[in-house]
Order: sequence, then structure tokens, then C-alpha cells
Amino acid sequence: MMAVVSATSNGLVENTKENKKGWLSKRTHFTYRWKPAWFEVTETKLLYGENEEEPLKTINLIGAEVEALEGDGAFGWTITPKDSRRTFFLRASNEAEQQGWMLAICEAQLSSREHASNACVVQ
Repeated sequence: MMAVVSATSNGLVENTKENKKGWLSKRTHFTYRWKPAWFEVTETKLLYGENEEEPLKTINLIGAEVEALEGDGAFGWTITPKDSRRTFFLRASNEAEQQGWMLAICEAQLSSREHASNACVVQ
């Protein structure tokens, strides 16, 4: 896998062999406002938090549904963890960044032995 570094409005997004990390917008659970958050893809989880030193929260990627938001013009997508009623709404600053994140999440899912399906489509 090649290392990719792309500039965003909030700083740099890094994609290394181990993980992808950088700033995205996340819609808040209760107020539905968009707030910047630091994200990092690990082997089977998406970590996030208010800054890169403390990504304290996790989204389990094993069996999660990942879908691009069509027609919103904001480069967004959703992640719904398996056996969860909560859906996380995320947004990148451009299409290339959106595709890079969705691909990294897909690769994390496929690399896990626990992932039930070999199907992972990024459109």
C-alpha cells in the first residue's frame, strides 16, 4: 500500500500502512450539528475524539454498514455498527478525501478475521 498525504482545510490527513488518521466532521448525536473531530482507523475500529492525543471513543467496524450519502453535495457517509441502532454521520472536505476514508474503513473491515462478508464496495 502506498502512503498518501493530502491537504485538508483542517490540516493533514495521513494514510500509512498501519492506519489512516485525520480531521473529519461528525454530526452530533443530539443536536445534529457538524463538529470537527480527529479520527483514526485501526485494525477493527474507528477511533475518534476532540483531538489527536485523545481519541477516546470507538466505532466497531466489524460487520458495520458503510454508505455514501447520495446527493447531499457535502462528501458525507454513514457508519452503522453491527447490532446497533445508532448511525454515525461523517463528512470529508472533498470527494477524494471521502473516498480515501471509505476505502481505509473497507480495508480495515476486510483485513479482520471476524468480518462476516468479503463484500465491501466503495462508490
